[in-house]
Formats: sequence, structure tokens, C-alpha cells
Amino acid sequence: MGFLESVLTEMIDQKMRYSSQRVSVLAQNIANVDTPGFKAKDLQAPDFNQMLEENQRLRMSRTNAAHLATTSNLTAPYYAVKPRQDTYETKPNGNNVTLEEEMMHLSTTSFDHQLALNLHESVDKRYKMVLGLPVN
Repeated sequence: MGFLESVLTEMIDQKMRYSSQRVSVLAQNIANVDTPGFKAKDLQAPDFNQMLEENQRLRMSRTNAAHLATTSNLTAPYYAVKPRQDTYETKPNGNNVTLEEEMMHLSTTSFDHQLALNLHESVDKRYKMVLGLPVN
């Protein structure tokens, strides 16, 4: 972990990465709304409790520059693309994507991303304030 990084900022960054990838998956669903047999996909949501537990475990420390560098436990992805099981309807052609449902998920994801961005900016401002740097 760097000087100005913390578990909180890493978790916020993970949430923003998750939101960005989820938008891509939802866009693929929307693009295939009329494709016969296409099944809606979604990302497995990150488990922030698991992230915290793993991050609080005892880690190796680097005592010599020749040693391998340690990495944060939060760098591994905690989500994967999976078929969505709970869709509103399945069309006769086997497609289970509905535009309304995808737009709802897209709106929620956009809101979550904006919230994470606002939290990140707030943390950055606090660091600047503590360091005596000008806060915008």
C-alpha cells in the first residue's frame, strides 16, 4: 500500500472498476435484446466483507530492496460474468433480455459509480487538508 492509499480508497477503486465493467456487460445485453436465444448476463458483485477480512490478515513485509515486493490483497477481482437467473421474462425465441430491466440495472450502476467517485473525491480532499495542500 502506498503512502496515501488506504483500505477505503482501494475498496472505492474496486467498486468503480466493478461499475465500469458492469456497464459493459449491460451494454452487451442491450445490444442483444432481440437476438434469439441470448441470455442476460451480469457481474458477480464484489464481497466487501471478504475484502476487509483478507486485507486485515498478517502480511509479509519487505525488509530488503532485493526481496520481492508485496502486493495488496485487494488487487484480485472479486467478480465474474455470470448468467442472470432472475429476469422478468423469457421471450418465445429464448431471449430473456428486457430493455426496461437493463435500463434499471444501468441506472443503479451509474448511481453507484457516481457515489463511489464522490467518496473518492471526499477522501482525497481530506488527505489534502491534513497535508496542508489547497483543497478545491
